[in-house]
Amino acid sequence: MQFYGVDWIATVAGLTGVYLIGSKNKYGFLIMMVASLSWMTVGFMIWSLALILGSAVFFSLHVRGWLRWKKEAQMEADSML
Repeated sequence: MQFYGVDWIATVAGLTGVYLIGSKNKYGFLIMMVASLSWMTVGFMIWSLALILGSAVFFSLHVRGWLRWKKEAQMEADSML
């Protein structure tokens, strides 16, 4: 089956995102969102409900992580004033 490189984008984005999050870089969450959307695309290509739903949940968790990180950084900045 041909995935048109979407599977490779998902893999590279996932590995990069995990590395960035592990390095305490908030942009890892954005990269992980790209990975989740890519895996969801693969799920639609192969009609895998498990892959589609799992990727949607992971995407939601990455959005949550991004928003929490942003909120905590804002609260930290406000407390320094």
